[in-house]
Amino acid sequence: AGVNGSYNTITSSYGLFVDSSGTLYVSDSGQARVTKWLRYAVEGTLAAGNGTSGLSLAQLNDPRGIWVDGEGNLFVVDCGNHRVVKWSMNATSGELVAGGQGQGPFAVQLNYPTAITVDGYGNLYILDAGNQRIQQFVPGSLVGITIFDISVYHPSSTNWWQSRMASGSMVMDYGGNLYVVDSSQLKLLKISRISEPSCTGKF
Repeated sequence: AGVNGSYNTITSSYGLFVDSSGTLYVSDSGQARVTKWLRYAVEGTLAAGNGTSGLSLAQLNDPRGIWVDGEGNLFVVDCGNHRVVKWSMNATSGELVAGGQGQGPFAVQLNYPTAITVDGYGNLYILDAGNQRIQQFVPGSLVGITIFDISVYHPSSTNWWQSRMASGSMVMDYGGNLYVVDSSQLKLLKISRISEPSCTGKF
């Protein structure tokens, strides 16, 4: 996988995650994989995908946002396959945890998802850019719950927000508030547990 089979190259990345031990995970969209870098390492190791873009659970297609839980499970937003997959440590294939039912707007579907965060209960929060919404998936369920729909709050701005969500990232604080980064406008969208959003400040 990668250039000459090495793991010291990254072609394009839309997702980073650092765990409690300082290990860095990099979502390498251009090489259809996620690599793991131990502290002070000069070369990574393969954590998800096999370096070839595809639809099987051993492959990824334009991986974006990533999240690692306390047990070392890696959650990957597989944007091009409209799904989220979980990779256990040392696994050779992923497990479907959201989407994967084709591109679409229904509760069991995603449409070019881009970012993910996870709360203390194991609930997944997925930035579903193509559908202009944020979906929550409780553990063990493939049916999403819409907790934020931009068309409800700003019906005249859905196309504008869709373009921002496509390149954004998302985190949750200890109070359950979500923050979505609008990188192109240098703004931060705060969704307060979960209420009407507001743009707060500039970086």
